[in-house]
Amino acid sequence: MRPSFSSRSKYLRTTLSLVGAGLLMSQVALAAHKPWPGSPLTDEAQIELERAAKYMKRQPAKATPMIMNALATANDIPKCLAIAAYTEAYGHPMLEVRRACLSKALTFCQTREDFIQLAVKARHYGCFEVTREAVNNLVGTSNSVDELLDLAHKAQEVALNDISHLAMEKAYNKADSVEEALKFSREAKVLGMDDLSRKAVKEMIDDEPVTHELCLLLRSIEPLDFKDLNRYLLKKAIDEARTINDMRDVYDGARRQGQNDIMKLAEFRGKKMQIMEKYKASRADYQQKVDAYKQQQQGAAQQQAQPQALPTGF
Repeated sequence: MRPSFSSRSKYLRTTLSLVGAGLLMSQVALAAHKPWPGSPLTDEAQIELERAAKYMKRQPAKATPMIMNALATANDIPKCLAIAAYTEAYGHPMLEVRRACLSKALTFCQTREDFIQLAVKARHYGCFEVTREAVNNLVGTSNSVDELLDLAHKAQEVALNDISHLAMEKAYNKADSVEEALKFSREAKVLGMDDLSRKAVKEMIDDEPVTHELCLLLRSIEPLDFKDLNRYLLKKAIDEARTINDMRDVYDGARRQGQNDIMKLAEFRGKKMQIMEKYKASRADYQQKVDAYKQQQQGAAQQQAQPQALPTGF
């Protein structure tokens, strides 16, 4: 039996009344709502989160749609992070909601600082896939040595030491001159990455075959205070030395470093070279005199061997 027209009209009026009452209650609630101090969220989003808070602990499945409604209104990073922070007190059941907040925040990231901030939050919340994406963006979009060094410093300032290390590793691979390698070594030392600093210094020493250049390099790396590498450099420098000036450079470097055995060896070899040079100079002078005497004797012999011309008139 179909309901009469009057019944349907009554049902429609009742429904509209309930809808109107709901809208009125929402408007009253919104008008009566006092915004959270300092929150970037709109009043509507705050009311939605307050409604969800009644279910977050015991009925997270019922709270999730309400939170997602609030997240749908978020149009920047602070709003996304504010919603994630609101759910933090409710622990693991709200983890997926926080992941959704961070994933949406990732779409708003534009600067290096944005990605660093998000990486910190993602790691704090245990959202490792978001962390990985932020890290890949940070390291992947930094291409120059200066950019990577700047990233390493900023990452370490917020305790993202692994990201800092990744940036420094990439920076070292990008360094293509001694000057850049020296700059990298100093920055790595400042950041406490002695392993990378030592690696750069050793490779610079291994790549330089000239004693004079090695001794110049020693002055540049002395402030890093890698005493074993300084000695390693001096030993290579004395092995490659070919002149008295080379030995003098090694002697000066060894004296500054307090490497007395290398200093004495450089002094001994330098004096030996001086003696050999004097001996060679003396031999050359003697040979020159001998050659001159031989030429003189040969000239005299040739002159005697020529026939004497007879005087004219006979």
